[in-house]
Amino acid sequence: VAAPSRVVDDTAAADYFDHHGHRTALSQRALQAHSDPWLGWCDLDGVGQVVQEVSPYAVDLEWDGVDEPDEVEALVDDLGRATAKVHCVADTTSEQTLVDFPTEDAITEVVGDRGEELARDLATFAAQYGALVRDDHRRFVDAFRNGDIPGLPAD
Repeated sequence: VAAPSRVVDDTAAADYFDHHGHRTALSQRALQAHSDPWLGWCDLDGVGQVVQEVSPYAVDLEWDGVDEPDEVEALVDDLGRATAKVHCVADTTSEQTLVDFPTEDAITEVVGDRGEELARDLATFAAQYGALVRDDHRRFVDAFRNGDIPGLPAD
């Protein structure tokens, strides 16, 4: 289930898709330049599912050797560029018709010549969100260690 759909009531968007698997597959195709060619959806026992190939070439990054700030910074920069490249698809090439205008044009129009301001705002948001996530993790670890999470066996 898309996180925004829990708080945003958009009937047009909800009615456009058959189910969450359909929404996920079409959205992934619209947002990724090189999505899985076998990406699709199905209905399995009344529940919409995403169907995709599990690549034998998929590997995880080896993080053990990345421990210096300059190494982390370079890696994060590369990962950001890779993520941006994967998501650099024009809406006009998408097979969906729910969004009938190029979102990149709409964003460019709103931002105008305030690109630096947007970058600062995004960086500020990211830093604040990072602090919130670290605090959430601290609270979770404390609750876990103190046996405060219902349903978990006590040591």
